[in-house]
Amino acid sequence: MKISVLGAGSWGTTLACVLADNGHDVSIWEFDKTVADKLNKERVIPFIGGAEIPKNIIVTNDLNIVSSQGAVLIVVPSHVLRSTLLTIKKLKIDMKNKLVISATKGIENDSLLRASEIIEEIFPEQKNNVVALSGPSHAEEVSKKMPTVIVSASKNDKNAVLCRDLFMNDYLRVYTQDDIIGVELGASLKNVFAIAGGIIDGLSFGDNTKAAIVSRGLKELVKLGVLLGGDKNTFYGLSGAGDLMVTCFSKHSRNRSLGEMIAKGKTLQEAEKDLKMIAEGVKTTISAYELGKKYNVELPIINEVYEVLFKNKSAKQAVMDLMTRAPKAEI
Repeated sequence: MKISVLGAGSWGTTLACVLADNGHDVSIWEFDKTVADKLNKERVIPFIGGAEIPKNIIVTNDLNIVSSQGAVLIVVPSHVLRSTLLTIKKLKIDMKNKLVISATKGIENDSLLRASEIIEEIFPEQKNNVVALSGPSHAEEVSKKMPTVIVSASKNDKNAVLCRDLFMNDYLRVYTQDDIIGVELGASLKNVFAIAGGIIDGLSFGDNTKAAIVSRGLKELVKLGVLLGGDKNTFYGLSGAGDLMVTCFSKHSRNRSLGEMIAKGKTLQEAEKDLKMIAEGVKTTISAYELGKKYNVELPIINEVYEVLFKNKSAKQAVMDLMTRAPKAEI
């Protein structure tokens, strides 16, 4: 199949390489022409070092490339998803018969919409047809062909299977799912808890504390996710518990790294600058906090991460306030 990948970051470029490995005709769109030209010349996946981009993958700054493709894989940051899609619409590109796959992880701040909801809002002809691709997967490892397992989710079973077949090979196993709500929420909300996990590392606390963040974070993820329409079982699968574990513990996790830097005294702005990549958990924290208020649901860890990131609360005080909350039953 001819496939356009929108977003030339480490994950978008890595997924493009997987598709090329599987024999597909792949092009990558990068919004910055200077970066696109550099990628075409140097042929190295950005930020992760060492992994090469196959010569048969074209990197372009021209969004019109989408018009001639049978599938579009969207891997742009969540805060520019809407503007990217509106540009495609302005170009009058027919999206009706294309397979649209989203690997964007985040919840839009103003609308509180998931990626697939934004796609469907702008392209109503794609309603119930969008596929979400997610799971515990770092570009650094997939680019080295380390065994990885992810999930392809869509309300349209045929499209979920088609997406699975595009990506699945001997180092990337793909399961199908019909709960796109749960898969997208798990992929987005876990980044908030990864920041909390990084704060624990930055404060030099140990495995006990990290395990508490992961297990109680999963509790919050399930509570909010089910309230928003996700299936409880989804959150104990690849895009919930699996993604939560890998992003809370891994040295590759940009959200965990950001939390660690903040706990060591850097401001949010300084941490984001040093990271050099986008930590989706920052903006998702705002959305998760607002969703908690909207639905009047108790989300202690999410609320404390919000206070640390945006209200200048000390990381140590946030942990203390979590530890000294009123006693209650676990379940």
